Amino acid sequence: MRIVVNPGSFTSHQGDNNKNLFINILLPLAFSQPKSTFIFLFDKPLSETIHFPENATSAVIGPEAGSPIKNKIWYQLKIPMALRKYKADIFMTTNYCSLKTKTPQLLISPDLTFINQPSFVNKKHLSFYKKYTPLFLNKAAAIVVHSLFSKNQLIDRYKINEQKINVFPVKPDNEFIPLGYEEKESIKERYAEGNEYFIYKGFIGQQQNLMNLIKAFSAFKKRQKSKMQLIIAGTPGIGYEEFLASLKGYRFKKELKILGDVTKAEIPKIVASAYAMVYVPSFETSSAVPLEAMKCDVPVITSSTGAMPEICSDAALYADPQNFKDIAENMMLIFKDEKRRKELIEKGRERIKKCNWDKSALLVWKSIQNVLPNPLN
Repeated sequence: MRIVVNPGSFTSHQGDNNKNLFINILLPLAFSQPKSTFIFLFDKPLSETIHFPENATSAVIGPEAGSPIKNKIWYQLKIPMALRKYKADIFMTTNYCSLKTKTPQLLISPDLTFINQPSFVNKKHLSFYKKYTPLFLNKAAAIVVHSLFSKNQLIDRYKINEQKINVFPVKPDNEFIPLGYEEKESIKERYAEGNEYFIYKGFIGQQQNLMNLIKAFSAFKKRQKSKMQLIIAGTPGIGYEEFLASLKGYRFKKELKILGDVTKAEIPKIVASAYAMVYVPSFETSSAVPLEAMKCDVPVITSSTGAMPEICSDAALYADPQNFKDIAENMMLIFKDEKRRKELIEKGRERIKKCNWDKSALLVWKSIQNVLPNPLN
């Protein structure tokens, strides 16, 4: 069987998610199915060396995706040409489908940001999503999403047959592991003057509900009078500069660290050295960030909305993301109640035991088998 795969653009607002999907699911899938041929299509050369199995190759086709016009060219012109060239039996694609091919398509992780946070989507992109998302969903032979919450959204909003939608949960990367005492202390010295700190990890910008997190931290500091700090670490996102500008007069500026340029290798160490993770997006349909903290034996405070309760189960404290006082109360609880904190760490360990990349890859392969009941290996 010849499988053409579009892992998605690694430079879009979903870049990290697409890259994790490629590294942890799609590439291992190629290794696990040596009788099938995989062709990975990228919109720009990879910035790092990737070891592909013997049954897989990669190709770069332009233009680089991103704008609605470039996306149309990529998916409706370039992709059909590539599918014919490589004689594809199936096309695995993230975010979008091609409407100009008869090749069966498995759509992975359709982008639903425009539904849940339309105010943060560029008007041209918003118009594109509203017009084409229903067409993509109907065109796909099968759809894979990361949460039951997302599946129910697609069923309720677009009346998609539930048998067409498969769920495989998000998973934390292997780089996230617990650290020893001395290494934790070294990280604290490097980034927090030796103090304990709360950590947020993810895109840094206006759409991540970071202002409510910062207000919650202010409320925490006023109540506790501790040396606790807040570190916001990750990749600059939409509204990054505006977000930084809004902090100029912030009262606890010395205790707030914004790490928008930290190396990828350093992020897991910063997470693993934190006192607690505070990840409270306004709306999230899938995210492995809380699971990354749990994998590092770091307790988690997260949103009571979206897919977070499904992802974290009973292994986290939950707060209303729109109520900074509620977030602050949970920060104070985890700070004062060491017994509760240890319970969350232990529950996090149990939650992580249920995460398995191999199982997710198997679920994707079963989705392919369902699209092609009698594939030729």
